[in-house]
Amino acid sequence: MNTLRASLRTHRALLLIVLPYAAAATLLAGGLPSASEILNVLAGFLVAILTGPVFILCGYTIHVMVVHRPHRLCHYLYHDLRRYLSNERLLHALPALLLIPVFASSFTVFKGAIPRLHPYTWDVTLSAWDVALHGGMAPWERLQPLLGHPLVTGLLNFSYHFWFFLFYAILYWLILDTRRPLLRMQFLLSFALTWIVLGSILAVLFASVGPCYYGHFHSNDPYAPLMAYLHDANQHIPVWALQVQDMLWQGYQSKGANGELGISAMPSMHVATAVLMAIMGWKVSRAAGIALSAFAVLILLGSIHLGWHYALDGYVGATGAALVWRLVGRLLGSQATAPAMHVATAPCMSKEGLTS
Repeated sequence: MNTLRASLRTHRALLLIVLPYAAAATLLAGGLPSASEILNVLAGFLVAILTGPVFILCGYTIHVMVVHRPHRLCHYLYHDLRRYLSNERLLHALPALLLIPVFASSFTVFKGAIPRLHPYTWDVTLSAWDVALHGGMAPWERLQPLLGHPLVTGLLNFSYHFWFFLFYAILYWLILDTRRPLLRMQFLLSFALTWIVLGSILAVLFASVGPCYYGHFHSNDPYAPLMAYLHDANQHIPVWALQVQDMLWQGYQSKGANGELGISAMPSMHVATAVLMAIMGWKVSRAAGIALSAFAVLILLGSIHLGWHYALDGYVGATGAALVWRLVGRLLGSQATAPAMHVATAPCMSKEGLTS
């Protein structure tokens, strides 16, 4: 019980951010949900809780198979995980484990409500700013000679979808981590604030649908050649983004009857979150920083090339995420951003397996 009380005190800032946000989402959704909606939320809640640990377990299993190669893999994993998932660690992680699915559901409500709160009127302006910022040519056109090949498109498409797996794995790894309390809390608070400030508030103020939907709202569509290329590339290698775009558009047209996942371009939360992961990576190790920074660049390129975003969406997302990270670091104290943070640079897996 003392451990749980201490954990609640540790997470009080996260509680003060997530719970009012969830209350606002409840009001925006029209009050308390029906029984069927509650069941859907609970199902999503369970999926969200299990997704991250499953990804971590898969990654760790591969690590064990490649590095340690035990004779009895399942026996090794069982005992190692049993040591790692102690009662103290689980109680320490419990508030965050419960808050993250609530936060994700609340974010979905806000995103789905964007067209009700503000009509999609910013696309023409954002598109014009994109062209002006890049020397009179749309960013996707400048990138097309480099990226406009089915194999390259396939790589960016894979990276863009792999974002979900990587993000959940990193998020739940940090939730369970006990070695880097300042870094852990800085990431959790930065993630929550970034998604609220950028993904909800700015997304409403600059309501836009992005290049892939531009032609649905405007007769003159400068992104039609890009979408035509993506459909052509899909004949050679699967471009999953097209199916997701169609699904979101059907949800938008149904006005919530077939689900309300929401459409929003400005700013890019894919890029914002990838930048948060990259910043966090540099605090862990140089190799992690380089790898996650390269991944953030792929996400930015993919957001443009796959028709999801204007380049400006990515720039605003990246800048906003970096500013939120810095602000949270200052609020948590100088230690959160000081070089001394690098004392905890050892990976979370030692020779013997998972460590504390």
